[in-house]
Amino acid sequence: MNNLFNFTVTLANELISSGRNGTAHSYLSSARKLAHFTSDKITFDELTPALLKSYEQHLMAEGRKRNSISLYMRMLRSICNQASDRGLTTIPAGLFSDVFTGTDSSEKRAVSANVIKRVSEADLSEASPGIVFCRDMFLLSFFLRGIPFVDLVHLRKSDIRKGVLRYRRSKTDRPLTVPLEPCALTIIRKYGDMVEKKSPYLLPIIKCSGKDDYVQYQSALRLYNKNLGRLSTFLGLKEKLTSYVARHSWATTAYHNGISVSIISESLGHSSEKVTYTYLASFGNTALRKANRKVIAAVMSKPHPSAKRVLPMAGKFQETPFR
Repeated sequence: MNNLFNFTVTLANELISSGRNGTAHSYLSSARKLAHFTSDKITFDELTPALLKSYEQHLMAEGRKRNSISLYMRMLRSICNQASDRGLTTIPAGLFSDVFTGTDSSEKRAVSANVIKRVSEADLSEASPGIVFCRDMFLLSFFLRGIPFVDLVHLRKSDIRKGVLRYRRSKTDRPLTVPLEPCALTIIRKYGDMVEKKSPYLLPIIKCSGKDDYVQYQSALRLYNKNLGRLSTFLGLKEKLTSYVARHSWATTAYHNGISVSIISESLGHSSEKVTYTYLASFGNTALRKANRKVIAAVMSKPHPSAKRVLPMAGKFQETPFR
């Protein structure tokens, strides 16, 4: 099976069977994008540094950002490596050396502690329920040490025991433990009654557990980012809030408050920082909790507006939050 697209479909089906829908989607998207540039009949043997460079220039001409282009290239590289591991092809050294596969730090994703504070303290009494909900999810992501939206969506009721959240990062499968601070518990309790009793999920985002979970997640992510854009406009922010901003802002706020890079790395659940990873085992949960409390204190000068109503308000938020 030397056909790149056909192999990707097979690989994606294997990933879906093991519950890795996000990775499967990324592989398929990258393969389809390349197929639009070349053809769906392209083989691994036809991939050359010159072709990939031409493809990169094509993506730039389409207006794709460097980080998006990097993602496409890294997914293609991973597909090629897995095909090579299975003995389907031989990948020449330096195949991807002429294209960008790094991270462009100039694409700013973090906002200052003052912006997070404005979001937290904003009066949203005149805003739609969808904007209120996305604000709360944005803050919850921040309060849970920058938990990614994909992991936030898939949190389960059983993940919380005795005031502590335990979950696995979908991207790395690393187990993380996050003691729940009052500001996070307030938001979780606020939306607790909106989750169906039979649903395993903690938050009312994925309505029905089943094969379409990933479809529901993708739809929720699009609407979340759309409402975050509306929230940015509503608050008159110069910065545009996105699903990435809460996570990057937690890390940036932590760094600016003197928290070590090693603890930040552990708090975020990173697994690719090999230099600091060997030090992470020495940091207990107490150190991580202190780090999170320090970050939260930097953005909050008074209780979150939701603290006045620990339980969901009857009537006002009965409709689906993502609307």
